[in-house]
Amino acid sequence: MRMRSTLAVACLAIGSLVGSAASQAATYNLATDYSNTANPNGVWSYLYDGNPLTHQASPTANGNPLIPAIPAGGYFSTGPDLNSNTPDVLKAAVNGSSAGETDLDFLAGDIVVHSPNVASKALSIVWTAPSAGTISNLSLALWYAHSTVSRSNDVTFSVAGVNQNTFTTSPTNDFNRNAPGTLTGGIFNVNAGDLVTLSFLQSAGQSFGSLTGVAESFDFAPVVVAATPLPAALPFFAASLAGLGWFGHRRRKQAA
Repeated sequence: MRMRSTLAVACLAIGSLVGSAASQAATYNLATDYSNTANPNGVWSYLYDGNPLTHQASPTANGNPLIPAIPAGGYFSTGPDLNSNTPDVLKAAVNGSSAGETDLDFLAGDIVVHSPNVASKALSIVWTAPSAGTISNLSLALWYAHSTVSRSNDVTFSVAGVNQNTFTTSPTNDFNRNAPGTLTGGIFNVNAGDLVTLSFLQSAGQSFGSLTGVAESFDFAPVVVAATPLPAALPFFAASLAGLGWFGHRRRKQAA
């Protein structure tokens, strides 16, 4: 039994030295990955003042023009009332022109965020790194999506706690879906658990939040430990076989 165990350990060690499966890079896209029934969805989460937003099956604020934009599966907020529970994240079910806005505000399939009506608290969209790795091919677009009112949002984009850019989305900045504020490119090295964060906060001096459209995608490549080439493993393999031969010889000698 000990001889078999020793052989199994030797084979396992040799297998780990010979090589390992290469991890494949993955593309994360906020709109494609979005689920209107699960929060968080994979590595994405939606937070208000650091706490997860809850799934709302349907809105209850009668008369709010945004109601047609809520998808059949629901959306995320602190409650179902669109008029009072304003930290919202949704994937628009219809174009803006069918939901009290315009098509320059959003189109069906866009991710739309309503910043909180509480000035000191932020709504955040957060991606959590599943392992150490590299983020590349970043594409971020932000635009004002509430043309029926004249307000603004301050949006901060950070990676692993380091601010990369701050946008102010408002009508006066001419930010709309066809002319968004953008951030592209860059290489970011992250550790497991590091956060990529978009924080939405109503601009100073306002009493209410407002809508911002957001598109975000990037590639993530996990860190891969290089496999040991086969020639380098051969001495270990030979030594293991020699040890097994000596062990077997000793057993046979004792039995005699």
